[in-house]
Amino acid sequence: MRVKLVPAENHTGCEESQNWPLDDYYRFKRGFVFAPFSYCFQCCLPQSRNRNGEEPGCHAGFSYRKGETCPFAGFIFKTVFCIWHMQAFRELMIRDIVPERTLSSAEEFSAWALEEDADDGKYNNCLEAFLWFCGEVEKERPDFFV
Repeated sequence: MRVKLVPAENHTGCEESQNWPLDDYYRFKRGFVFAPFSYCFQCCLPQSRNRNGEEPGCHAGFSYRKGETCPFAGFIFKTVFCIWHMQAFRELMIRDIVPERTLSSAEEFSAWALEEDADDGKYNNCLEAFLWFCGEVEKERPDFFV
């Protein structure tokens, strides 16, 4: 089975997100500045830093030529931003990932999302939150990603 990604311009019309100011999302996304060859600046997936093999196979063929758009551009950022904006998901995420924090303001959430604990084998918290969410989806629907 082949999966076709939905272009970013189709990420509209979600009734839940219509009340969220897009300026907050763009401010959140612009806060991510990655060291060269650490993460894709368009989608947040890890790159093979010093050929460490962490780049996902689905992303390995992407060339970073000027003007090229990553096929996953914005997806992880938007997913995590939406998780934070939905109270039930936010509470579960905080409980499971970062129980010592409240992440109650956009500033606190954005600062937390940028943090990375590479020494502990972790990615930045935005990607960790996305992976957590995928794990939760998979618990409910084991065939979702197959």
